[in-house]
Amino acid sequence: MRIVNLRLDERIVERIDEISSKLLISRSEVIRQALTLYISLIENIGFYFKPSVFSPKLDIYEERNGIYVDLGNNLSLSVFNIVYGGIGEKEGDWLKAGVERVAEIMAYQIEVESICRFIQPLAVELSTGNELDYGMRFYRRFRELFSGRVVFADSEDVAKTDQSFFSAVVVGVRDMRVKNIPKRGEKIFLYGRVMRGEELLRDNPPDLSVFRRLAEMVKDGKVSSIMPVKGDGIRNACIYAASIAGGRLRMRAEIDGGCPATAVIVSAEEMPLAGGVEVGEIL
Repeated sequence: MRIVNLRLDERIVERIDEISSKLLISRSEVIRQALTLYISLIENIGFYFKPSVFSPKLDIYEERNGIYVDLGNNLSLSVFNIVYGGIGEKEGDWLKAGVERVAEIMAYQIEVESICRFIQPLAVELSTGNELDYGMRFYRRFRELFSGRVVFADSEDVAKTDQSFFSAVVVGVRDMRVKNIPKRGEKIFLYGRVMRGEELLRDNPPDLSVFRRLAEMVKDGKVSSIMPVKGDGIRNACIYAASIAGGRLRMRAEIDGGCPATAVIVSAEEMPLAGGVEVGEIL
């Protein structure tokens, strides 16, 4: 056994002496055991920490176009995707729009969906079914609008396409303290504006501040839930809300139509903010 000299802070020496007196072992033995444990930890750090990170009992669930992985501590990893097809500058696009404008619409939708899901978006992976130059124009405009990391993942460099196609995969962290669950007996109110076609390209979308205020009311327990209206329409959004509540839907207004989250529905006993339209009830 070799003799090794070392200098230690006086406070550490005092702590070592306290431990040696409690365990009835020498100061040298305390130091030897401490070093042995430290070396073992460094050499086997993967073994010690992997079980807590890659737990086989992770709670994974889905919600419309999203997947959530429960991380504990009232947080979950959130992944959801948005796909646009047929809107752009290509010959076969049914709705003609500058590719930069398409990027603006998608960035807006991601913001609204993040608000309604109580997600802090961290990164977006973009891909396109079109040539690289076309996709890069989309990417550059989108990057100007999104505060997190943006990655351009893929483009179509083999086949020639005559229709625009864009996809975004959003990764974020969800606050699980917010329940966002509709209840039976509540009314469903529509806020924002269902915008489609030329109207979507021509006009500015609704102010996000209204959606943010409604989301804050959900956090405070004044409103039960908030959900975006997507391409499948108002009715399907309301049906989904009623199914979560374990009830059935009674529509009160003959309005429908889908949109890229330029409108939201909220469930509450009474209209939470002025400007809403009652569209249904959960029975």
